[in-house]
Amino acid sequence: MIALAALCALYHANHVYAQPTTAQTATAAASDTQPRFVIKGFDIVGDNPLVNGEASDILAPYLRADASIETLQMATAALESALRKKGYALHRVVLPPQEVGSSVTLTIVKFVIGKINIEGVQRYDMDNIRASLPELVAGKSPNFQKLAIQTSIANESQGKHIQLGLKESEEPNKIDAHVIVTESKPWNVTVNESNTGSNATGNDRLTLTASHANLFNKDHQATLSYSTSLERLNDVRQLGLNYRIPLYRLGGIATINYTHSDVLGDFGAFKSSGAGRTFGMNYNHYLPPDGGSRSYIGIGLDDKQFDVAQINGIPLAGQMTRRARPLTLGLNTRVDTDMASWNYSLDFAINTTGGEGNDLAAYQSEDTRITNVNWKALRGSANYLSALGNGWLWGVRTQFQLASDALISGEQFGLGGATSVRGTSERALAADNGLLLSTELTTRELAPGLRLLGFVDAGWLGNINPNGNPKPANDALSSVGIGLRYTLPQLSVTADYGRLIAGSSQPYVVGSLLPQSGDQKLHINLSARF
Repeated sequence: MIALAALCALYHANHVYAQPTTAQTATAAASDTQPRFVIKGFDIVGDNPLVNGEASDILAPYLRADASIETLQMATAALESALRKKGYALHRVVLPPQEVGSSVTLTIVKFVIGKINIEGVQRYDMDNIRASLPELVAGKSPNFQKLAIQTSIANESQGKHIQLGLKESEEPNKIDAHVIVTESKPWNVTVNESNTGSNATGNDRLTLTASHANLFNKDHQATLSYSTSLERLNDVRQLGLNYRIPLYRLGGIATINYTHSDVLGDFGAFKSSGAGRTFGMNYNHYLPPDGGSRSYIGIGLDDKQFDVAQINGIPLAGQMTRRARPLTLGLNTRVDTDMASWNYSLDFAINTTGGEGNDLAAYQSEDTRITNVNWKALRGSANYLSALGNGWLWGVRTQFQLASDALISGEQFGLGGATSVRGTSERALAADNGLLLSTELTTRELAPGLRLLGFVDAGWLGNINPNGNPKPANDALSSVGIGLRYTLPQLSVTADYGRLIAGSSQPYVVGSLLPQSGDQKLHINLSARF
């Protein structure tokens, strides 16, 4: 029997003193001088966090009849690399001195967290910060994938930002953690005024939003928005409530939201594609980060009731309340680099059954093209922003929807407005399928917080079972324009002037609200934060 320590010495001696004339003769010489032995198995000693059989699969390639010290070193490195990829960066694999037999022992040694120093806490408290990082416990070895996910979730709070550092401890086999917390007040109130309304519902929209990011000292976040029109205070009411619950141990965020709206149009962080009420629940599960990439997968269920059977309390003949109850599965990814950032999302929605108005009769009271209420839709978006040098920025964004069947208006893809094709009213056109593409070139700061930009917007629509008018097979809008961005810590101003260079393909009728080539609009948004 030969001791592994002796084999190691012999292995290194051969590599130090061999004087090959070529790489091939060096390899041959090393191969000839290395002692060979049989490895029929590996015994893992110590704290092995891998699941049953996983370590055996990793080490299987190193079971051989002509093994050498190099084989053992490769096996040790492979197991340690697998541990590191799984998030166990404080675990080390050691090849202890032993007599060579048919089975080789590998020992897993782990470092644990020693002291945890938390710095910068004022508005929050120590219990809150520790609860945000449940994987970071003194005396235990954390999984760094879980720890990175928990840090990402905590940093989505508007009230705090956490940065984690590690250093060697004065105590043996321990690593000290240093948590730096950057805080801001957990609550804020925002007043927003824009001209995203219409002549029929009041051209302006005044939105008040209040939020708190640390309810019950558990980082629960509640957001409440109310929107109206100063021109039509009694006719326009939009209410939105969002409640967000971080689930640090589970690695995700659960959200509940509710909206009630008399009109269509986005307000605050909420979206409204038609008058009615919505209630939704969703859960986003975060995936282990990979460099500058962050991703999560989501599942959600929404109940949307569109109240289009009456206007101002007056029933509309032949119209019924419509409902959609889609189940949505999605993926969202964000990637940040030194010079650019981009993100994309992809959602698949399928309408489930149940609820008044979620039937074919109600759907066809709006649109006889509809032949199926069990519709499906693939929806996605992407944004890219890059630095061009000298402070200039270039960005591009896109959205799309691809549906399986003709849809009710509240589920269709809309074009037009301040966040779509600028130069026309909000959601001026809508169809079953759609694509939006927009690009912007932004100047460097001309004064603190002030930038100018130029943009080109374009969108295309397509309908299933088209009927010509009002649902043609295809339609499109495009515009060009200039804009202004003025951003200060508590005040922001957005102004975009857009002019349509291509309007709707539908025949123009006097008094029609269809967007036409040459239409123009100045989109203004003022926001103050307290």
